[in-house]
Order: sequence, then structure tokens, then C-alpha cells
Amino acid sequence: MSSERELRARIAELERLNADLSAALEEKAQAQQETLLREAHFRADFESAGVGKVHSDPTTGVIIRANRAYAAMLGYEPEDLVGRNGWEFTHPDDRPEAEARYGRLFQGEIQAYAREKRYLRRDGSWFWGRVSAAVVRTPEGETPFLAIAVVEDVDERHRALAAVEAAKQELERVVEERTAALAQRDLLLREVYHRVKNNLQLVDSLILLQARRLGDPGARAALQTLRGRVYAIGLVHHQLMGSNDLETFDIAPFLRDLSRHLIDSAGDNAARLSIDAPPRRVGLDFAVPLGLLVTELVTNSMKYAFPEGGGAIAVELKDGDEGEVVLVVADDGVGYDPAALDADRPTLGASIVAGLVRQLNGVLDISTENGVRTVVRLPAPRLP
Repeated sequence: MSSERELRARIAELERLNADLSAALEEKAQAQQETLLREAHFRADFESAGVGKVHSDPTTGVIIRANRAYAAMLGYEPEDLVGRNGWEFTHPDDRPEAEARYGRLFQGEIQAYAREKRYLRRDGSWFWGRVSAAVVRTPEGETPFLAIAVVEDVDERHRALAAVEAAKQELERVVEERTAALAQRDLLLREVYHRVKNNLQLVDSLILLQARRLGDPGARAALQTLRGRVYAIGLVHHQLMGSNDLETFDIAPFLRDLSRHLIDSAGDNAARLSIDAPPRRVGLDFAVPLGLLVTELVTNSMKYAFPEGGGAIAVELKDGDEGEVVLVVADDGVGYDPAALDADRPTLGASIVAGLVRQLNGVLDISTENGVRTVVRLPAPRLP
């Protein structure tokens, strides 16, 4: 009986062990199936990735596996890269810095790194790639056993940025040359204005010497009037010489300086002068005829309006209707009778005034009540 019981117990034990073995075998088979599935997923992800992927020996740099995307970047088949040192595909100029950076990664000083560097293709050409690398270590975290790198082709973007940078540098060079050229132009223009002013001063001195040699008071007066015209032109160039842009200047101080010079030139019996001109920027083409026009009108008032001296002259430059500019020169002198003038033989001053008004495309209006009031309506000046 005891032998029969022992046999049954032994059979039960064997059945239990068999069941455990079957369960273990099933678990192992399932684990193997899961491992194969994970490996299939890994291979599918590794091979079908749109970016380059490389596994290398972390110590030697020898490539263990490379996906098709990375091989295509270099112009190889994946199997051609296996067993080759990955550093040989780094551009020689970029390799020292790249290896130094990888050395810090290998020593554990950093956990991962990413940088852009140049890669050499099979045909000898090169392209820019962005590599992100990491080192896989043993569970103890000490010994590296795999280097993983992901490489993205950024050549088009990098070359585009390089082209933008080159264009920027070229633009900066052109701007620098342009600035230097403008500075040279400004210097030359200032020199031209200065020389014109000096030459006009020389002309003024010659006129003055000639006037002192004349005995005829009328001739001396005519030369004195000519000096006023020369001064007006010279003053325009003086204003331009001190202008920031060398093309325009404020007409208000110009008119004040011009009118005061004319009054001061008349001596002790000169009339009182008032100037009303708001700031307005004008160019050479407008300033010269306007300055000559003011010179003629103020000079005429000083000559004819005040036989006994004294009196007042007002110069005003203001905005008119529809963008016009209005010049007014008025005196409170004795006036004159227009009917007494010879229309067929106008004076030189009247001829100059009429010509300047035409040059400025203006309209002239003269009234003789309570002195002489001359109003000239001009189109607004166009700035250069």
C-alpha cells in the first residue's frame, strides 16, 4: 500500500512539474515573441526614419549599423558603412571640435550633445548636418556600450543662412561705400559752395573798387545795387554750405540776413525793417530768384520811398491759398504815380523784377496806396 501511495505522489509531483515547465515554456515563448515584435518595431523605426540614424562602438567609433536615410546622405548603401569608422565622414576642419565634444559625452561630463557640422559624401562633396548624440551605458551607469546618433540634413537651410549672411555683409559693404561716397560728395559740395561764395566776394570787392573810382553818383549807386544782387546770390551759397543735406535750407533766417544787409548798406538814414517769415525749407532753384526779388524790391523802396530818410519797410513770406507762397514787400513811403512811368522803357529794376517773377511762375500785383505794396504769388517750391 505504501508503495502505491508513493507512486501516486510521485506521479502528482511529476504532473505539477510538467505543468510548471509548460507554463515556463509558454512564458518564454511569449517573451521571445514580444522580443521579436519589439525588435521588428525597432528595425522598422530605425530603417524607415526620415532622418539618419547610426549606432557605433562608443570607444572606437566603428559603425555597427546605419539606416538607409543616413547612408543616402553620404552616397552609400547601409551595409557599406558597417565596420567603418564614423569619424572619417566628418569634414577635416570640423573634426577636432566634434571629437572634443564627443569626448566630454563619453566621459559622462554631459548627457547628450547637438551641433551642426559638415559631412563628406562619397563623391568628395560635403553638406551640413545637425547631429544629436548620446551614449548608452551599462545598468551600473559606468561602462558605455553603444553610441547613438541622429543626423538631419540641414544643408539647404545652412546654405540659405550663409547666403543671407553673405548678402548682409555685401549690403553693409555697399552701404559703407555709399556712405563714404556721400561724405565725399558732401565735402566736395561744401567746397564748391565755399568757393562760389568766395568768388562772389571777390566780385563784390572788384565792384567796390570800381565804384570808388567813379565820380558819377548815379553810376556809383548802380554799382551799389549790383553789389546787393551779388550778395544775395552769395548768401544762398553760404546757407547751403551750412545745411545738413546740402540741398535745402531754411528761408526765414536767409531773408532776415539779406534784408538787414540791404538796410545796413544804406547808411544812417536807412528805413526801419521788419521781417515776418515762418520756417520753410527751400532749394537753390527757388532761393536764388527769391533772394534777388527781395533785393530788388527792398532796394527800390530805399531808393524812392523815403526822399527825406526814415520810414518803414516790411518783408513778409507766408502761405497763400491752394499751396501758394506769397511774398509781400511794403513800405510807407511817398509812393509813385504809375501813369507817370514810361511803359515802353521800364527801369532795369522793374525789368529784373518782372523777369524773376516769370522765372518763379508767379503773379505780380502792385498797389500804391499809402506807400508801395508789392505782392507776388508763387507756386510752393519743390524740394530736391
